Amino acid sequence: MIVFDVGNTDTVVGIFKGNELYQKFRIRSLKSENSVFFEYRILNFMLENNIEKTALEKAVISSVVPVLTPFFANFCEKFLSLTPVVVEPARSSLLRLNIDSPEELGSDLFLNALAALRNYGENCLVVDFGTALTFSVVVAGTIEGVTIVPGLNTAMKSLFSEASLLPEVSLERPDTVIGKNTRHSIQGGLYFGYESMIRGLIGRIKAELQVPVKVIATGGLSSVITELKDIFDDTDPDLTLKGMYYYGQ
Repeated sequence: MIVFDVGNTDTVVGIFKGNELYQKFRIRSLKSENSVFFEYRILNFMLENNIEKTALEKAVISSVVPVLTPFFANFCEKFLSLTPVVVEPARSSLLRLNIDSPEELGSDLFLNALAALRNYGENCLVVDFGTALTFSVVVAGTIEGVTIVPGLNTAMKSLFSEASLLPEVSLERPDTVIGKNTRHSIQGGLYFGYESMIRGLIGRIKAELQVPVKVIATGGLSSVITELKDIFDDTDPDLTLKGMYYYGQ
């Protein structure tokens, strides 16, 4: 199976052999590019890793960037002779949705919840460190709701773009929260600020639920804030891709 997780920043392409994730790679989700940009990179990746087109029996697409979805659907049909399954949470019977507008739920959040349910049990809280930082609540096999705040990189880039005198810095842990220079000050605010916010939101969510939940971290930045390790029951950066596998079975 080949899966395409089309996100706002990157698109992750994954290859499954059976139920095991065999290979994956990232492409920038550049809305300004045409289909050739994506086709070349995917085909080159397959060639370098000896992935035969004929070995791929299914294709699944999850996209939160509608303008890019046709590129990957066309790739599947043109190069793989496969009609892809496009993830549509509101039309799926794999999870119940106890939210006001099911059609508004991002496919990535649905897949995170599906994979968490299959791998960790029916009561889970999935924290996804992506372009947005999301907290998806699953209780008794039902998505009960989501909390969303700007992701770490998004917050940093917003600060850099909106404040002329503030430089863009790397996401690193400073020794102290009180900064002695501009770079140190920004890093302290982002790193320790997000640590405190994440702990606080998880605590509030648990208090509202009043049932035990397993807290699972995922996403590309899930391991950046090392102080949060104690609050997570597990960290799985490939949770969304695994959800796509379950969806496409």
